[in-house]
Amino acid sequence: MSQTLSKWLTNLLKSTPKNTPVIVGVTAEHQFTKYTKRGVKDHGYDFISLCIGSHCLLYPLLQQAYSYKAKQNPRPLCDFFANPRVIAVGMEIEKVKAKLEKHHGIELKKALNLRAMAVEGMKEVGEKVDLWRYNLDKLAKTMLGKHFDVVRPEEKLDWYDEESSCCYYNVYTDEKTMFITIDTYLCYLIGFELHGMIHGHEAGKSQDSSKSKKKVNKKKNS
Repeated sequence: MSQTLSKWLTNLLKSTPKNTPVIVGVTAEHQFTKYTKRGVKDHGYDFISLCIGSHCLLYPLLQQAYSYKAKQNPRPLCDFFANPRVIAVGMEIEKVKAKLEKHHGIELKKALNLRAMAVEGMKEVGEKVDLWRYNLDKLAKTMLGKHFDVVRPEEKLDWYDEESSCCYYNVYTDEKTMFITIDTYLCYLIGFELHGMIHGHEAGKSQDSSKSKKKVNKKKNS
């Protein structure tokens, strides 16, 4: 699996013009919430999701999350995020950055919070809205347009198929995988758009920004 990850990341970097920033949407989550007598336990992520252009990757971090030594991290991810061209963008990226480094030994050298980027970007166009309160869905509609109509599932999606419960750690349902990657895709699109607004140029046109305004259909979350 590490070889697949390395090849995927290498090919993406090769497909972008040299000396241009590479915007990558990043999300990371747990399959289960763990608790202690003092409350929610601080533990590593079970997976990380990356998106550049129309290319998304869902990579399990389970072994690294529960390994005894943080040095047992996926080297391709460490090398990728150490690249000065790579800019990780996401919601609450500071929290993600801290947990990835603490529990997995993966350091995001450059990480930008989408809400902070939106505040700065909207200043450039003279808009005054309370973007700090926006969730990902509302931020997507504001920055990308109403055609990005995000509708969440009415019921919470299961991480895995109950029939495959014996090996559920790496068996995600197709629907869950789809929604995970959609969120990461939205992070990428918003970050790409805002980076262009702030810096006055597009971060590597060959990143396949997929700016054709597609409607993202999801069922509303309860």
